[in-house]
Amino acid sequence: MAEITDGNVIRLGEIDLTDGRRADLIDDMALPFLDLAEKIEAAKINGASEEAWRAIFETNLFLWRFISNFLPRHFSDEVSGDTADLLSKISGFMTKVTVAMAEDGAKDAALLDKVIKLNLNMCDQILAMRGEAD
Repeated sequence: MAEITDGNVIRLGEIDLTDGRRADLIDDMALPFLDLAEKIEAAKINGASEEAWRAIFETNLFLWRFISNFLPRHFSDEVSGDTADLLSKISGFMTKVTVAMAEDGAKDAALLDKVIKLNLNMCDQILAMRGEAD
């Protein structure tokens, strides 16, 4: 786990995935994708403010960047090289979506639906990793 090296620096070691912690970690990784899919759908339906959209997209972008780096490193048995490449491409797509929608202010419904579907699919894919441990 975490180790304090000189009182100021915290160094993260390998993640302890024993005793049910793996299942909890998987659940914790999947839930934000579901939450963001729901928030995007609600914002689309309810006509959210530009500030709300910006917060949703920035969170979505951060989450995809994080997961595209985290999964290949810490779940290398479940994440092939091809899957890691796909995660990187989706993260790049999310970057482009965030920038495009922030710049022009328009929220293309079809594009939003794609983002929602990608988030829901990612949630499902992460949850499927629970079964691979059995």
